[in-house]
Amino acid sequence: MVNWSLINSGGRKISSAQIRKNMVSFMTRNYPGSVIDSIERKYNAYKIQLISGLCLVFDADGRHVKTA
Repeated sequence: MVNWSLINSGGRKISSAQIRKNMVSFMTRNYPGSVIDSIERKYNAYKIQLISGLCLVFDADGRHVKTA
């Protein structure tokens, strides 16, 4: 289970709720039923590792940047 309350906006004007909404929205649309293995915050990006082995990278505003 992911503790989404640990994600914050780092002082930016966008709320942490909006960041979470953007990420969850993208994952629901593109990877329905996927299970999250881990979430890392690195500087101004979020790295979400899925159980399937895919890695999703989002910017500080929760917009998808790339899939690896």
